[in-house]
Amino acid sequence: MPAYGSKPFKEAIDYLQQKVPLPTSGWADVYGQQHDHAFMVAGAKKTAIVEDFLTGVQAAINDGETLRDFQKRFDTIVEKHGWDYNGSRGWRSRLIYETNIRQAYNAGREALAEEPGFKKLFPYMEYRHSGAENFRPQHKAWDHLVLASDDPFWGAHSPSNGYGCKCKKFPKSERAMRRMGKAGPDTAPIDQYKEHLDKRTGEVRQIPLGIDPGFEHTPGKSWLRQATPQVQEQWPATIKPVPIGPVAKPPLPPATAVLAESVMPEGLTDAQYVQAFLGEFGGTERVFRDVLGEPLVINDYLFRKADGQYAIPKNNDYRRHIKLLARALIEPDEIWSILEPDHARAGKYRLKRRYIKCWVISGEQATQGVSTFEHGQGLWTGQIALTPKLGPQSNDPLLKQLRQGVLLYQRDEH
Repeated sequence: MPAYGSKPFKEAIDYLQQKVPLPTSGWADVYGQQHDHAFMVAGAKKTAIVEDFLTGVQAAINDGETLRDFQKRFDTIVEKHGWDYNGSRGWRSRLIYETNIRQAYNAGREALAEEPGFKKLFPYMEYRHSGAENFRPQHKAWDHLVLASDDPFWGAHSPSNGYGCKCKKFPKSERAMRRMGKAGPDTAPIDQYKEHLDKRTGEVRQIPLGIDPGFEHTPGKSWLRQATPQVQEQWPATIKPVPIGPVAKPPLPPATAVLAESVMPEGLTDAQYVQAFLGEFGGTERVFRDVLGEPLVINDYLFRKADGQYAIPKNNDYRRHIKLLARALIEPDEIWSILEPDHARAGKYRLKRRYIKCWVISGEQATQGVSTFEHGQGLWTGQIALTPKLGPQSNDPLLKQLRQGVLLYQRDEH
């Protein structure tokens, strides 16, 4: 079997790199989305064995090693640990190699497909059957099915959809879809379900026909959510950046005029304000890359506490202008890199990125403001402040305080 690619696939490598080796007694010990975070080999009950197999799969991804290369590693691991496994050597080694590598690549493709620019160019996805001689009827029936990339169907049907499944999901542009003879996306098929008993928990799961138990999820989806920084509910009362050499501060670009429709009404629910923020990014979970290419996971988990409850400030200025908080990320006036003391750890420092956006509401010249989004090392903070003194030569005390550290980017006003 040939290698899975001649060039390293960063997103697939990152996906495998963050996995934790987990000893198990059987395949059901790790189920569904848990595979996004744990690496397991069914029946490998010692951490050392699982670690060695994880190293082997990572080598296959990093260096393009083939199945034959992996089988040599498989033999070495079995002999080293005296592992008594089920099945033939050829079948078991192929299953470990193909399942893990294929899902890592699928997770990597899902991460790329969530980028805003990508989704704009390719708003649809096509299911492609592998062409296997011994096929699952449902997989064959889904061949050439084209749906919107955010259609709920993909939540449980994104390949791979079972052990040995080689189906794929291909991005499609509007033009490509029409070349297929389709005037618009198809209608998602109505699923039939089978029951699956989870022997660990006693839970009876409803699994769509054609999907193997444990595969009814989108590869990498919960990995992206785990990478989402956690909301820091309080903006620091004092910001004391550590000076990083002399910093020349050029004049701020002029404030951006925004439509009055960008301002939300008062009295909405937390969920409505969150959706307004997400709507600026297309309304779906995705990996957003800023103007410098820095990635950030965007989803509603940004606004949830550890217990799953929303953590939206009650401040009306923040809530009503939450769309403009999103625009600090999408089209910032400036991006600063700051190094500040980590008050939770004496003697330690935290590196952050601060996005600043100055704006004025069209038709309401008295309503000017600045939105600031700051993130780093697993935390983020947002701030909205109304001020009457924005401008290229502004002496506004807040902006003086915010414009600290190293200036990484400034919007070109021309």
